[in-house]
Amino acid sequence: MWLELARLALRLFLAGAAAWGVALADVPSPAHLMQAEAWGSTSGGWAPPPSLHESPDAVLSSATPWSTVDLPHARARSTVSTAAQADAPPEVWWYRLRVPAEALVATPQGSRLYIPRWQTVGTVAVYANGRLVWQTHGSRVWNSFNRPVWVDLAGHAAPGAALEVHVRMANLPGVGGALSTVWAGPAEALWPGWRLRRLLQTELVAYLRGAYLVLGVLALAVWLGLRGRGERGYLLFFLLSVGHLLATLFYLVDTEGFDVPDAWFSWLTLAGSLGSSVCSFLLLRLMQGLRYPRLARVLLTYCGVVALAALPLWNVRHEAMLPLLRLALFPPGMVVLCVALWGAWSDRSWPSVLLGSAVALSFPLAFHDLAMQRYLISIEHVYLTPYAYMGVFTMFMWVAFTRYQRALGGAERANAVQAERLAAQEQQLRETHELLRVAEREQTLLHERQRLMREMHDGVGSSLMSALRLVETEPATPVDVAQVLRECIDDLKISIDSLEPVDADLLVLLAGLRYRLGLRLEGAGLVMHWQVDDLPPLPWLDAQSALHVLRILQEVLTNILKHSGATEITLSTAEAPRPSPDGAGTRNDDTPGVQVRVRDNGRPFTPPAPQALAPARRGLANVHSRALALGAHCSWSRDDEAGAQGSAFTLWLPLRKQG
Repeated sequence: MWLELARLALRLFLAGAAAWGVALADVPSPAHLMQAEAWGSTSGGWAPPPSLHESPDAVLSSATPWSTVDLPHARARSTVSTAAQADAPPEVWWYRLRVPAEALVATPQGSRLYIPRWQTVGTVAVYANGRLVWQTHGSRVWNSFNRPVWVDLAGHAAPGAALEVHVRMANLPGVGGALSTVWAGPAEALWPGWRLRRLLQTELVAYLRGAYLVLGVLALAVWLGLRGRGERGYLLFFLLSVGHLLATLFYLVDTEGFDVPDAWFSWLTLAGSLGSSVCSFLLLRLMQGLRYPRLARVLLTYCGVVALAALPLWNVRHEAMLPLLRLALFPPGMVVLCVALWGAWSDRSWPSVLLGSAVALSFPLAFHDLAMQRYLISIEHVYLTPYAYMGVFTMFMWVAFTRYQRALGGAERANAVQAERLAAQEQQLRETHELLRVAEREQTLLHERQRLMREMHDGVGSSLMSALRLVETEPATPVDVAQVLRECIDDLKISIDSLEPVDADLLVLLAGLRYRLGLRLEGAGLVMHWQVDDLPPLPWLDAQSALHVLRILQEVLTNILKHSGATEITLSTAEAPRPSPDGAGTRNDDTPGVQVRVRDNGRPFTPPAPQALAPARRGLANVHSRALALGAHCSWSRDDEAGAQGSAFTLWLPLRKQG
């Protein structure tokens, strides 16, 4: 797709170029006027007359002593003029040119007059056949000298007839003036050259200045976001872009000028140039990692003194001393050059070498422009200082970019190293977690072994010791020994059942208890009724807690079997809030839970107070201690449903343990 678009664009470009070539082939060549007649007038007016017939000068007089000069033509200027010269009437010079008739044939776009450049401190006007067709406006000092003159000759030149052009130049005494060669002819033939010169002299400079100023503003935004981190380079970059803009602003003045007093405009350009030198020095120092403390103080002092001395507040006449002000920029430029070259020599890296080369190249370009301002070379050259600034500015950006790339590469390498370290730490962490899991499993197994040993000792061991004492101290019958052994077996089975997973389901645990004790109760003549409802899960019901619940219910059922004389036992379950501590049935709080209720129809049982119980691991004390370990509540009461006979045991268990 992109290849097809590129081919289409190329075909359109070639077709347009061919059409333009065919069009130019039918257009006569323009006249390139390289000679003119010059005359210095004695009149002293700044404003040009509306027509040559109204001019106080004898421009149209045959007695006027015109002299032939070659174009470009320049009149020498002095470096510094006196205040009297700055306030004196202007020097007025006239140039007369004749355009041949064959260059002014009729074309679709008409004829144009094109002057690549003129330069002076004053005013300029152009006349065609005696009528004013173009003149400068605004400031006489900061005028549109850098913009090529483009005059439409429609209505001023008859097709096929010769044209007489006059150029009036009024300037301050001593500053001289210059006029380039002049072109006249069809607009189709002159347009490419005029457009290219306009681009090189003003538009490209403006585009680049705007682009770099936008980058400077972005750098300022970054600096504002990074304040407190020592990132001064972004601030210096912004100040450098502003300084470069001010230093080259006079290249962009149009025919209307700027609404700024001449003295202040001159000072702004000087301050911009000095500020650019200072910012360049500080940026170089920052990028090279060198300090130059004494040199920095000297440079700042010099630039401050020059900027302060040139302030318009002291009535300094900038009009006649612009070249001198340019010479004042030479010492800061030399400092920047020396620092750049020393940094390139010390660093020996290609970005530093390129930056030093760009700074070094700016000096011959600056001398070239100074020679143009002094009219020592042809004024048809293009001012190169704006592009020298752009080159240095671009090199600063390039060096900053390469440093950013290096920093980014360092960050990537650091991230890679950090990732490797993190992977190693993760591996160590996994190994540590695995060791912890192994240790936790071993600890769990140890706790289970200890619990089983404790339960075997307290449960089965205690029952066996009771049987042993019964046999040794009393003449026991075989039935008594068998009963004790059955109790020992029940204890052992309940301990084993507590190891089975119940998935937090209390009903599964109660079903196992029913299975283990059902035959024993039936053998004793007891009828067991089960009235269980669905219960919510108990997340805390692990093996240890399950064993506590089983031991509590086993103890209660054993006491009923041995001491109550009951014939029926009913076990029921339900959801219920936590009962009051005194067992009166009033609610103490809204803590949710479940309750297991065991009722019998035997003799009523009234338990002693908890503080009166002997500290043992069996019996009622064992029931209370296990309930306390569960965070549960247990109580005995008279069974109202059985009338005067029977007791009821209630075990309340919380849905969730506190803590």
